[in-house]
Amino acid sequence: MWKCYRSKVLDYYRVSGLYALESTSVKRPEPRIHEGAASNGRPANRFWLLTIQSPRLYNRRYKAMNKFKLILPSVVAVFAAFMLALAVNAQQPAPQQASRFDVTHYRIEAQIIPDQHMLRAGADVTFVPQDATRSVVFELNGSLKVESIEMDGKALTGYVQDAVGVGSLGPSVRIDLGSVIPANQPVTLRIRWSGALVSPEGGPLATKRLAYVGTEGSYLMYASRWFPFHDYAADRATSDITFIVPSGLQVAGTSDDAVVAQPAPKENAVRYRFVHRQPVLIGNFAAGQYINKNLRYANYDLNLYAMPGSEKRLEQYAELTGRVLEFYTKKYGNPLFGRRLVVVQIDDESLDAYSGPGIIFLSSKMFDTLRPLPEEKIEREIAYQWWGQTVGLRSFDDAWLSQGLAEWSAFAYRESTLSAGGLDAAQREQQERALTFEQTASIARAPNALDDQSAAYQSIVFYKGSMIFRMLRETIGKENFDRLLATFLDTYKGKNASIDDFEKLAAKISQENLRYFFAQWVEGTGVPEFTVDYQIIRTRSGKFRTRGTVKQNLETLRMPVELLLRAEGDNQQKIARIEGRSEDFDFESNGQPIEVVVDPNNKILRMSDDLRVSIIARRGIEQMKEGIYAEAQQQFEAALKLDRSNSWVYYNLGLLFLEQRNWQQALDNLEASLIGNMKPAWIEVWAHIKRGNAYDAKGERNRAVYEYNKAVQSGIDYDNAQAIAKKYLASPYDPKAEQTAEANPSGN
Repeated sequence: MWKCYRSKVLDYYRVSGLYALESTSVKRPEPRIHEGAASNGRPANRFWLLTIQSPRLYNRRYKAMNKFKLILPSVVAVFAAFMLALAVNAQQPAPQQASRFDVTHYRIEAQIIPDQHMLRAGADVTFVPQDATRSVVFELNGSLKVESIEMDGKALTGYVQDAVGVGSLGPSVRIDLGSVIPANQPVTLRIRWSGALVSPEGGPLATKRLAYVGTEGSYLMYASRWFPFHDYAADRATSDITFIVPSGLQVAGTSDDAVVAQPAPKENAVRYRFVHRQPVLIGNFAAGQYINKNLRYANYDLNLYAMPGSEKRLEQYAELTGRVLEFYTKKYGNPLFGRRLVVVQIDDESLDAYSGPGIIFLSSKMFDTLRPLPEEKIEREIAYQWWGQTVGLRSFDDAWLSQGLAEWSAFAYRESTLSAGGLDAAQREQQERALTFEQTASIARAPNALDDQSAAYQSIVFYKGSMIFRMLRETIGKENFDRLLATFLDTYKGKNASIDDFEKLAAKISQENLRYFFAQWVEGTGVPEFTVDYQIIRTRSGKFRTRGTVKQNLETLRMPVELLLRAEGDNQQKIARIEGRSEDFDFESNGQPIEVVVDPNNKILRMSDDLRVSIIARRGIEQMKEGIYAEAQQQFEAALKLDRSNSWVYYNLGLLFLEQRNWQQALDNLEASLIGNMKPAWIEVWAHIKRGNAYDAKGERNRAVYEYNKAVQSGIDYDNAQAIAKKYLASPYDPKAEQTAEANPSGN
């Protein structure tokens, strides 16, 4: 996520100037310490990090600071920013190899002050250096300012905070420990920090915030770096975290102990304590005025937190979540978080969904009952509890073992529930998504080479990654594959694993050297394109013999490939094991052969003429989602040059023009989608709905009503289409209102 950081000069001076003004005017309130008597190296009073700070004190000080800023000439601010920038640059250490260390425990006390968007926190951070070192570097959100650091009761002043993220690590703090600490000697640092968490500024994503404090609801995610941490997605730790919030607020989080609210009436506040005795990726919490429902499904306790007005969807989420948890548990084994899962609603300024150990955050739009239930996202987020949380990553370069396996698990669940046309469509869509950016980078290289929020990264690691697990299942057999995943979970539960670890385990269970598979599909790029040559011979017994050869273009390929003989009343299927450029096949059938189809169930990453069209269009869809309209239009038009009858491409080109409010162009392309090949079948209903939207936008209500009626008459209810059509029959589409997801079927 840190690849999203923007190291702009103006941003640097703006942030530096803010800190300069604060340091020359009114200091932020220092967290006060309770120095209770020590016992076994720990203070007797557990509330030793912070005392509750009255928000009124913050109000008074911020008002004073604002008045002071009004008096200061702007030139002073510019000069202060310039001088601080010089100082930071002077203190910045020369590039060097980062010291290796393992954080083992956090003891954190944090206060959120919603009406000031303020987080105040203090922590004892215990870590073990893996090499002798004099300095360590922790990542920390750039909106937060380190107030002080102590070791063994003595202040450490030799630390440099990079709040902007000038270095490759992103916003961080480098701490000089004062002397060389030997390897394997535990060290505890007491760190205090505070700051306002309002926007994505300072976080890992340019447009999405992962930490926010406000009166409408607050949330803190591990990935936001709201506390000092090390080695993203890999360094697990035990923790003891206490949150102090205003009375009336609930805090949602996970804990090995029961969470009991502890009122502090004098300060009009409440404390919540969360303990993790097993090492996990800590620090995932939400606070607000929630409607809380505790439900039990399939031996799991589901704790659901929704904002008032959004609670109608809780039962749906509970039912889906329970079914998916039961499926994964039977398939892989028990997850590390036990039998309790927290699902909590947050705002729409963050990611649609985010997972921590035993907790899932969902954006508010996912609670809108007019939108289709986002089943695929929920299935994938739940799977992270096994792949990423129960089994961790040795490093982020091993992200395939989390994101690819989670996407595969979600697909496996859908595979178990879908049939016939629905399953065919899901298989084809997975294949298209996997191929969209296949040549951009390999699965192994993508975490280092690509922004992990980009369409290319998600295509490669999520969708291609999922397809590779599916192909591995076909290669080693379903029984071996199921045993591999269950053994992988059991072997690395509560530990970190690498792709190399997974490969070794796969080879052991399959009793086969799988180096060729991982070299081709995980470490390499490129997919085969198959052709078939065959002859049909009539036998003396009156049957038909179809003999031929399946060929592919890669120099080396070892892969079982399904072949389907379509014959009159007598379809047959067999497996050809290709090792090289070709393999012979032989079918015998009673009916007249029609054709031989390679990979009829879309189980292999491969190229073909029709996939070429779909992949180009799929790339246009991803660019349209990112607002890159000109490039998206070029992709759609390139796809239509290859297939002028493709209704799906015309439909998406129509959507593109709707996005740009080019109503007539939208109408023309949506009409073309209705006279094309009409694949997939849902095009009929949604093209009419979209045409109705375009006519409403033009003020031609009669024509809009006609289109909505045609949608209703189709009887197709893909992605809640019938309810949406009836909604627009009752009330015209308003192009000025925010376009919602029900107007964009998930099959796009």
